[in-house]
Amino acid sequence: MFKRHTFDLVFLVAAMFFFHKPGVCPASVTVNAQPNKIAVGALFNGASVTVSGMIPAGSEAVVTVTGRQEDLHLKTKGRALGLLWMNLGSVAFHHVPTLYIVNTPKSLEPSGDAGSGEGLGPGVGFELLKAQAEITPTPDPGDKAFLLQEFLKLKEGEGLYAVNGGTVRYGVTKDGMRSFDTDVRIPARVAPGEYEVKVEAFKGGHVAGTAIQHIEVEVVGAPALLSSLAFKHGGLYGLLAVLVAIGAGLLMDFFFSGEQGAH
Repeated sequence: MFKRHTFDLVFLVAAMFFFHKPGVCPASVTVNAQPNKIAVGALFNGASVTVSGMIPAGSEAVVTVTGRQEDLHLKTKGRALGLLWMNLGSVAFHHVPTLYIVNTPKSLEPSGDAGSGEGLGPGVGFELLKAQAEITPTPDPGDKAFLLQEFLKLKEGEGLYAVNGGTVRYGVTKDGMRSFDTDVRIPARVAPGEYEVKVEAFKGGHVAGTAIQHIEVEVVGAPALLSSLAFKHGGLYGLLAVLVAIGAGLLMDFFFSGEQGAH
């Protein structure tokens, strides 16, 4: 019985090898993001992450860096009685990421206005965010489109959302795979936490493969100390804040009193 099973196994392996044809197994997508840890200190002014990897030949690489999803509450403004510009209400945007940056090759540049993120299709760019986001209270379809557009403009202005066309570069093609690389700019306003770096290989309008890596953003130095005091030692943090305010007031009084006495 053992010999028979051994013979069957050898026959199966031999048959797989004999009938195997090159290209039957799909090529895999790879991704490497460096650095994979970003330290946010007192003088942090943003960082650049280089994303590279391999995709199947003939496909196009789209690189997306995404933060965790959150619910964001914002005020809506308008003219009251046609005269005063003021807050008229509030809306909540649900299932929106804290960071959303997309880098595309030149062949997949947005077809809309520059920097608008439009024209990449429903599965890529800002069109995907519009499909996922929910707004409460539920607006009319026309109002929803307007609110989403204004929300995206706000996030673009903060540097937290961006679609950067023509920023993915290609290298050599070998053994059915070709290399790519791109530089993703992480803004200074990025929040600490884990972020997803996703590479999608598009071919014929469909995703031919996907690879994901995660990077970590952490607060270090003085900002980390202040954050720790604020959340873990609230009483001590409040006392230090009062002492700093008193010290600053005394210094201001000293310098300005000296100037007045000099005249």
